[in-house]
Amino acid sequence: MAVRLHMNLGVIAESQRLPDSADTVVVVEPNIGSTSRTKGSLYLLVTGAGGRKLRVATKLVAERIRDDYYYDLSAGISVCLRKAVRAANKVLLHSSDRPGVAAGGSGPIGLALAVIRGNELYVATIGPAEAYLLRQARLLTLPDASPESGLPAEDIDGPEVWHGEIVAGDCLILMSPNVTQRIGLGPIQDAVLQLHPQAAVEEIHRQFGSGSLGSTGGDGVLFIEATEVASTHKAAPLKPVWPGDSMAGAPDRSPIPLADTVVGGVAAMQTSARHAQIAADSWLRRGVYSLFDRMPQRAMSRGRVTPMTVHRERQQRAAVAVVGLLLVIAVVGTSMWFLSGASHSDNTTQQETAQQAYAKVEADVNAVYGRVPDLLTTDPHTASEYLTDAYAQIQIAEKNGYTPAQMADLQSRVISGLDRFYHVTVVDPQIVVSFATDDLEGLVLGPDGAAYVLDSTVNEVYWVSLQTSAKLAVVAVSQEPLVGGGIVGNPRLLGTGGTDVLVLDTFNSLWRWHPAASSKNGNGSLIKVNIPDNQNWGINARAMGTFVTNANQNQYNFYIVVPGMKQIRKYPPAPDGSGYPLQGGSNYLSVTQDLSNVDDMYVDGKIYLVAGGTITQYVLGQAVKGWTVDKLPDTLIRPQAPFYKRLTADDPAQDQGTFYAYDNQNRRVVAIKKSDGSIVGQYMVPATTPWFTALTGMFVTTDTGGINPTLYWTEAGNLMKASLNPLATAASSASSSASASQSAASQSAAPQSAAASPSKKP
Repeated sequence: MAVRLHMNLGVIAESQRLPDSADTVVVVEPNIGSTSRTKGSLYLLVTGAGGRKLRVATKLVAERIRDDYYYDLSAGISVCLRKAVRAANKVLLHSSDRPGVAAGGSGPIGLALAVIRGNELYVATIGPAEAYLLRQARLLTLPDASPESGLPAEDIDGPEVWHGEIVAGDCLILMSPNVTQRIGLGPIQDAVLQLHPQAAVEEIHRQFGSGSLGSTGGDGVLFIEATEVASTHKAAPLKPVWPGDSMAGAPDRSPIPLADTVVGGVAAMQTSARHAQIAADSWLRRGVYSLFDRMPQRAMSRGRVTPMTVHRERQQRAAVAVVGLLLVIAVVGTSMWFLSGASHSDNTTQQETAQQAYAKVEADVNAVYGRVPDLLTTDPHTASEYLTDAYAQIQIAEKNGYTPAQMADLQSRVISGLDRFYHVTVVDPQIVVSFATDDLEGLVLGPDGAAYVLDSTVNEVYWVSLQTSAKLAVVAVSQEPLVGGGIVGNPRLLGTGGTDVLVLDTFNSLWRWHPAASSKNGNGSLIKVNIPDNQNWGINARAMGTFVTNANQNQYNFYIVVPGMKQIRKYPPAPDGSGYPLQGGSNYLSVTQDLSNVDDMYVDGKIYLVAGGTITQYVLGQAVKGWTVDKLPDTLIRPQAPFYKRLTADDPAQDQGTFYAYDNQNRRVVAIKKSDGSIVGQYMVPATTPWFTALTGMFVTTDTGGINPTLYWTEAGNLMKASLNPLATAASSASSSASASQSAASQSAAPQSAAASPSKKP
């Protein structure tokens, strides 16, 4: 037999309510099938902390929520409940019975509501109201109470609706917090477990209103208990019963002898007479109609009168036909005119427009480069106006028939001039050392002046000499350190700290590679760093960094981006240098935030996060709104906004030197002033090469005094370098153009193989 849930209610009678209670209880259990199936039953408690004077306000809120919820059929239960609460709040805000709210405070009215549809349960609370679910003798809070969000509120998005399941034996409790504060949850739980819902409500209300407690204020309580009942009812089958009277069922007869026979005869005679009358009338009618049919008849006139509406419709159709004929004539004439010479005229106009645009481009280019020194040197702003106009005219010329090949030379000179104005330098990439098709996922500049490369294909960290291009594996998976115990997992992240190179593996173990003093061949020692808190980081740490606190003792703070905790964890070192104690770890950010899109982090006393394509500066755990990266000025030729993925600097001191940020959207490296975020330069590779497509790591070295910067980066299985000095770049380009064809072939072969190899994004 199928069963269904039935709700037993417990509610305080209106006559038993406390005189100063403002609470209102509304229960709607629809008996209409469609409404019950779509909207369910509504149980609502509206509380008010302000005495009986709020009774009108709570009743207004309850009735508005009830009406709006059952009237709204535009969405599901959760959405309709939130919309109904927002509508009730709006009505309360504009009502003359609106309760007063202190400045900075919350409204005094709270509500707890529930909707039960079948075995589905929806519960929501706002302000000073509580909801509990008693299941298997365990009292659960549904959902978490938020007393600081009462009504009325100037801006409310609606409550968070908890959605779950209600089963037989569960009891839902909607209650004013005034009751739980006075009685406690223990007696309430005992009463619900031992008594029927109505008896439990009366017992709780008796304890609440007793003289010993002296309770006043809101006393709203609503219990809903789910029980099982049969969904169908089978009635007992009907059985025949013998009549008690012996004459039961016999036809009724008159007690007068022969009366029934006489009456039956008279009725038969009346029926026969009526049938005879109908037959005679039918014969007479057919005879008269047949005589009329045989009489001579005059032919009917065929003249007809045309109604006025039909006449008007014919006139309208005739007018439409005339207009259609005129339109056809006009279309045919226009087509013949176009075929006879209009298309030739248009072609001539396009050619003239393209020729004029081409001539304007030549004039603008000559105005910029037609003197020595050129106009970009003497008057850059005027030159930029000429070049901007020339760029627009190139688009017009190509749109009207000129091919890109015809405009290639002029376009190259225009773009190169604009790049000079925007401080864009085209660098000459060179391969320092190749790792074939391996995936290189990390790169840092070590304290010994060598590059350290993380090769995820073989799970090793290589030491690479920047002078001789020699390479040596210094940290590898399953490697055992000299001291500290344990084995190295797969390396994931690289960093530096003081005189150490830091490696984080897939076990969240941190390893410190300390290069040997004055060693230039990659010798050093591997030590495990003790961080007891590393088991809480999860498996998706995004970046790590350090800040030196004591250079003499090689001590530094350690920072790591942990998306699972939505925090940057900060670990100060132990005084004896043994590691990072658990009690010293703390959250750096003042508020938690989503860090799953962080691509890089730079620390110099301040923290810079590269996340979602933007760079944000943090000081003392808070984002600095006054520091932002300026917009790039070359949107004319590169309209796409930059998307930064990597960040490095040429000076570790705070607010000193220059940042270098990799923009993979436009294949360039942007130089940014650390102190204020202003743009000081851009660096790009020749358009015919595949480099600057997917950088996985980068750093910048300079000569003494911070001059002659050189960029090193990993990409497509290669460690690359390029001078960022405009003079050195120009000299390198000139020498490359004057070299032999064999040298040019060797330079072009490397980029092609690099482009063919797969590259893995970090």
